[in-house]
Amino acid sequence: MNKIARFLRSSLAVGLLSIPAVSAFGGQRVQTVALNDSVLPVLKQSRVTGAPSSATVLHLSIGLQPRFPAELQAFCDSVSDPSSPSYRHFMTPAQVGENFGASSTDVNNVVSYLKSQGMKIRLVSPNRMAILADCTVSQAQTAFGTQIKNFQGPDPSGATIAFQANTTSVTLPASIATVVLNVGGLADYARPYPATTLTPALARALYNTAPSYGATPPIQGQGQRVAYSNWVNFKLSDANVFISDYSLPVPAGGAGSNIHVVVVGSGHSTTQASGEGNLDMQMELAAAPLADIYIYDNATNDLLGILTQEASDNTADIISESYGWNGFDAPTETSVHNQHLSMTAQGQTYLCASGDSGTSWVTAHPYPDVDPEVLTVGGTEATVDTVTGARISEVAWSGSGGGWDPASFGTTNFNVLPSWQVGNGVPTSVPYRLVPDIAAQADGSGNAFFFVENGSVSTVSGTSCSSPFCAACLTTVEQRLAPLGLSAGTRPGRLGRVADLIYAMNGRSDVWYDITTGSSNGTLPDSTASNPGMGWDFVTGWGAPNFDALYNVLAIRPVSGTVTLQNYPPGPNGISVTVQLYNAGTSTLVDTQIATLDAGGHFTVSSSAPSGNYDIYVKASHWLRRKVTNQSFGLTGVSGLTYSLINGDINGDNTISLADFGKLKAAYGSMPGDGNWNPNADLDGNGSVGLSDFGILKLHYGTSGD
Repeated sequence: MNKIARFLRSSLAVGLLSIPAVSAFGGQRVQTVALNDSVLPVLKQSRVTGAPSSATVLHLSIGLQPRFPAELQAFCDSVSDPSSPSYRHFMTPAQVGENFGASSTDVNNVVSYLKSQGMKIRLVSPNRMAILADCTVSQAQTAFGTQIKNFQGPDPSGATIAFQANTTSVTLPASIATVVLNVGGLADYARPYPATTLTPALARALYNTAPSYGATPPIQGQGQRVAYSNWVNFKLSDANVFISDYSLPVPAGGAGSNIHVVVVGSGHSTTQASGEGNLDMQMELAAAPLADIYIYDNATNDLLGILTQEASDNTADIISESYGWNGFDAPTETSVHNQHLSMTAQGQTYLCASGDSGTSWVTAHPYPDVDPEVLTVGGTEATVDTVTGARISEVAWSGSGGGWDPASFGTTNFNVLPSWQVGNGVPTSVPYRLVPDIAAQADGSGNAFFFVENGSVSTVSGTSCSSPFCAACLTTVEQRLAPLGLSAGTRPGRLGRVADLIYAMNGRSDVWYDITTGSSNGTLPDSTASNPGMGWDFVTGWGAPNFDALYNVLAIRPVSGTVTLQNYPPGPNGISVTVQLYNAGTSTLVDTQIATLDAGGHFTVSSSAPSGNYDIYVKASHWLRRKVTNQSFGLTGVSGLTYSLINGDINGDNTISLADFGKLKAAYGSMPGDGNWNPNADLDGNGSVGLSDFGILKLHYGTSGD
């Protein structure tokens, strides 16, 4: 596994200095302004050792000042508050920009200036608070009125390091200087400490399986079956040490009794540790300690054998692999691919590590990365609160395998862009399977996860951590889904080829932490750089998963229909209705949701009720309740329901009777603001209680709802 140090370019916090200068912009001499705090103080303690090549490419991150920072903070507080009417009424990035970010004029002016200096704009953030651009050292020096040199000096700990920095303040035309907060990327002095080494508990918190793990009853893999494909030695007794050291729950048969070795052909020693064999086992234990863990083991490098066994057994719901392959002939490629097709048809989910040497991995060891039936997991570098596990930062890892292999695989090429591999950021011009799909902690300095080897705790890095850990997390999602009956077959809750679902989400922010910063993982086969960015990218795919949110997406399905409100001239727009699901033919209430009708009387609510048949009721304030019986509620929910609600139920008891007449009489002649005003007595919605309301009640007197 690669242990590559990552360097973050500094982002220089700046304000404005009152030192004017003059430079050329668009062929004209313009007033320029220097930016505060744009020179590193450490330069006073450092010495110049040279200068970077003028052709060296810099990746700049230019921060823009939002117009309304206080209002932006207030909106963020409101949209995150469950008691607020704005809760989860999120904005798109474009809406954030429109409401709070820099003005479109200011953004365009900054972009125009950068382009005039020969820079390539990689991204203008829709929130109008950042611009990413590429330029050479020469272009940066001209654009920002400074020189960039190489230095040697002390890092914050006092150790001597080499770094690059601008020697004088950054200057910009006065017309845009008030908009620009900072110009990052000119210096590379600021560097992170090694990313957090994750314990099982911290990892569960980071990827949000901790809530269900600690729930009552806990979701810890009980009844589930997860596996990994193995071609090296492993030490089973180290699993027991791992369980003890990290206080993992133990199955009834004792520690390690839920680990099953399936030897395919000939197997390996189970008493001799190797990093990979131990790691895969313990990463699955970390997330799903009570699941049955199957090790499909082969000592003769027989990929087809293991895949055939796994598909034939049909035991494991989810399987992980931490290897890459090359050198197969086309028929063998087709054969192993066919086993994956079988697994997909059976509902088995297969994950693989995308690789640990960046873009070069995919062309050097392309299988199973190139197989569309396999979910590929790339790598990140995460830093978390060491008590709570809360994410402090998570960035792209330079070793994360990504890109594509422009070669044909199989007798009939299956290395093609799948129909489901589409979405924001996914290239449409590359006709091959693109890697990775998602990503999780892999580090790069050897400190991604703790694990046990030969009885002692050690640390390790690589996508060999991220793939098995994600596999076990998915197993707990399936455990939660199983009671809902969301899949047919002998193993309820199976997800099968989950990539289709993931890409259909198009990077939705509640499920995927979009990783837009961090390291490049190399150069793609078309000679372009592979960098993290908004949406899908070749370093981290869609980003890091939130498994609790993923469960919610899978469990919650729509109930929709149309309501006609009788004798109500204003129409249904804005009227609230209560939607209830009862087990069909019974009085057992399963779920209640509230919806607001639109102008056409349409409603949609979301329900996490188990799959099954339901009688679905709808009621509005002074209308009788009506039901549609025996509706099948399955994977896609239920739609097309129609209701016609009878007006006159003023007291809400689902019967139009003398009690309603009494309410109407008491409110007769009233309007909003009067002491006897009762909005439910205004049956015709004209803003007053009068004779027409008595007419509606008389028309339906004696009627009861469902």
